[in-house]
Amino acid sequence: MTIDAVAKESGLSKGGVLYNYPTKKALLSGLLDQMLIEHRELVGKVSEQSPSQTLHGHLMTVFHSGNLNEDLSMAILAASASDPRLLDPLRDEMTSHLEHILTETSDPAGAMIAVLAIQGMRFQKLLDLPNGGAALREPIIERLRKIIDELD
Repeated sequence: MTIDAVAKESGLSKGGVLYNYPTKKALLSGLLDQMLIEHRELVGKVSEQSPSQTLHGHLMTVFHSGNLNEDLSMAILAASASDPRLLDPLRDEMTSHLEHILTETSDPAGAMIAVLAIQGMRFQKLLDLPNGGAALREPIIERLRKIIDELD
C-alpha cells in the first residue's frame, strides 16, 4: 500500500492525503480507526433484546465486510509486523467486546469457543484460506447462531 495508491483510490491528491496523514503509519492508524467505527455500527445493529448481542454482532461483521476492508486489513496486519502497537486500538476494542460477551452469558467457555470460531472465520476469509465450500457456508453460520442462542 502506497500513499499514491491511496490518493488514487480516494480521489484526493497525494498532497491532500499527506496533509491529513503525514506518514504511512498515521494513514494506517486512521484506516484502522474507520474500520473499528464500521465494526461498532454493525454490532450496534443487533437488537438489544437479542441474547448474546455482542457475539451475534461479531458473527454478522464477518460476512458484511467488503473486499476493500479485507485489503485494508491485510495492509494493517502487514504494517503491524514492524510496529505491533499499531494494533493497540484493535486490541482495546476486542478486550472491551470480550468483556461484554462474557458478561452476556452464563456459559463463558461456550462463548469463548464461539468467539474463537468467529475469529477463525475472519482470518480464513482475510487470508483466503480454504473454507469447505459455499455449500457449507450457510449451515456453518446457522450452527454458530444456534450455539450463540443457546449460551443464555
